[in-house]
This record gives sequence, C-alpha cells and structure tokens, in this order.
Amino acid sequence: MKRSKINLKAEVTSRGGVSDLLQAPGDAVLIERGVPRWLIIKCPCGCGEEIPVNLDRRADKAWRLYRNATGLTLFPSVWRDTGCEAHFIIWRDQIVTFGGGASDNSPGRSLDLTDLARRVLAAWPPRELVSYVDVADQLGEIPWDVQEACFRLVAAGLMAEGKGSARGHFRKL
Repeated sequence: MKRSKINLKAEVTSRGGVSDLLQAPGDAVLIERGVPRWLIIKCPCGCGEEIPVNLDRRADKAWRLYRNATGLTLFPSVWRDTGCEAHFIIWRDQIVTFGGGASDNSPGRSLDLTDLARRVLAAWPPRELVSYVDVADQLGEIPWDVQEACFRLVAAGLMAEGKGSARGHFRKL
C-alpha cells in the first residue's frame, strides 16, 4: 500500500479545460451541476491517464462522494481494468494505492474510532452476517470508516468477518 494526497484543483460545471488543470498524479477536478457529476483524477500511479469517475447515479453505476471536515472520500475503490490497472481508494483526502507492498498506513489507523466502533457494534444485528456498507448507510457514516471499525472489533474479539464471497460481511460474536 502506498499513500499520497489527493489535490482537488477546482470545482467546475463542465469538462472543458479540465485536462489543463490535471498536471500531477493525484490531481483531481470535481464537475458539479447542482449535484456532483464526475470526479476526474490524474491516475495516482503516474501513468498519466485521466480517470473519469461517475458520481451521478442517474447515469449508470456511480461512486459515492463524501465531503466533510475530514476531507474528500470516494466509495467504493477505483480499480482500472485497462491500461495500468491501478487500484486505489480515496479516504479523507488520502489516496491509498494497492499493490505496492505491505503497509499499515491507512488513514483510519490514526483515528480514534472508539465512539464509532461502539455505535457500529450497537447497530449490528445479533449473530447476523451483514455488509459493513449496509451498516454505514444505516448510521450515515463513510463505509471505509465503518469497515475500519469492524476490523478493530474483529481484533478485539467482538466481531468476526465472513470468508470467501462473504468477505466484507461481519457478524457480532
């Protein structure tokens, strides 16, 4: 895992001129017309490609954009199936790129998730295997934060994660 900072260069209403703003890996421009439509990102791997990320659910598959005091977050991950095949998440203004060696530097590691972990555990159905995304939606939280809380609850012996196709689903012990 490798970390870098996303650099939101501008918020604009159209695609025109966006390429001129994207100079370095991790540069991004938000296209917004009433609601967020696209996030255009200069690929963080350094290949030079521009990655358009659809944020408008009315136009097919869309990512979720969260903007708050902790920064910009995009969910789910971006995984290119062409070109450089980069795989990364954007979480609290950080780009976490996968495939570059082991690291324990996810943005969530530096956070005190005690309150969130308590709320996640309290909201979890007893003994039921549930997706962390569903619980994040129920609590109005960022899915990456709830996933991190779940990992910490697993480490504390209070939850267990599913295996195989049930990865990303957890149950209260």
